Amino acid sequence: MYKIIYILLLFTYCTCGAYAQENEGIRFFEGTWEEALQQAKKEGKMIFVDCYSDWCGPCAAMVKKIFPLKEVGDFFNRHFINLKCNTRKGEEGKAFKEKFKVVALPTYLFISNDGFVALRGSGYKETKPFIALAEKAVAIGNNGKEARFVKGERDETFVKEYVKELLSCYQADAVESVLNQLYEEQGTGILNDKYLWAAFDGCAQDINTPLVIAVGKEYKKLCKIHGEYVVNQTMRNLYASISKTLALYDTDGKKEVINEEKKQTYFDLLKDRKLPNYKKMQQEIEFITLLRARKYEEAYAWGEQCLKKADARELSNWAALGERMVRGNKEVRLKMTEWIKRALELPHNDKIKEECENVLHDLETAEGPVVSKKARQSIPGRGFLRFNIK
Repeated sequence: MYKIIYILLLFTYCTCGAYAQENEGIRFFEGTWEEALQQAKKEGKMIFVDCYSDWCGPCAAMVKKIFPLKEVGDFFNRHFINLKCNTRKGEEGKAFKEKFKVVALPTYLFISNDGFVALRGSGYKETKPFIALAEKAVAIGNNGKEARFVKGERDETFVKEYVKELLSCYQADAVESVLNQLYEEQGTGILNDKYLWAAFDGCAQDINTPLVIAVGKEYKKLCKIHGEYVVNQTMRNLYASISKTLALYDTDGKKEVINEEKKQTYFDLLKDRKLPNYKKMQQEIEFITLLRARKYEEAYAWGEQCLKKADARELSNWAALGERMVRGNKEVRLKMTEWIKRALELPHNDKIKEECENVLHDLETAEGPVVSKKARQSIPGRGFLRFNIK
């Protein structure tokens, strides 16, 4: 009898001890985002949000190894209302993901109690770097760059630092929003600055914003400032990208079908906006649709027809698309190397030369797209993928 009681007491002690040890780490708030925000205001604290998903390995590792530690819990519980959010599950989680533009997992958001992001972090972190990140957030407090920008700070140096911070966190949507806000206040003159132009080039995606429409109208002026090659490539990336082409498709069961009515409406839009080279953009979209349908011989023939008077930039662009999209047809890939060789014989810059050499190598040596960590310069990519100005 006494032995049974002793075992029960020992079990209770061990269980309580384990529970206490678990509670030495970060204590997470059980409630909604709005409730956490109210609690933060009440206690005069910031909010820490761990954005995770069920399938994220680094997220699980943080939960297992870092969040339960006493030194972590001591700091986070003292300074933050701590919240967990599965941003890939449920309406609330998905809404939170959209609201705060969560693009990587895990993402750590340190938010002031007036709702502005003071600092972001991501990925698995060991104890000291994780606490150091939190210490930096506390030091920033309610004086984060997002709050300062929303409240009207427009010093040139500050704006560029804010854009740089957003890009470092892969916040292309936020950069696009900042630039549109600046345009509303200051006009297209903001894009005379090379840094902000590069940010626009890297992040602009919505072709129906007033800023993008204005850029089409200011084409000649911008060419004088940034160069015809740069501006033409930006316009092409905006209007004739793979993503814009995909928007012209409908889904019929599991099959994608080009919607000819959508395509014609889009082609009319390019023409109505009086975009420079709009016909070349239309031709490139046709090229992408042929490649996507795996009509490689037709795609090559279309290229031969459209590229007769092309400059080095266009030849490089089309060849790079061919390299990325032609699969299992060595003959067509080798034919497309002629576009690269012609490009190198025409006036070109160092960027085109580097791209041409890489694409030429891959077309000659592989029957399908070559996997590379280095993004193709000729294939539009948003934000951090193309933004490299220092």
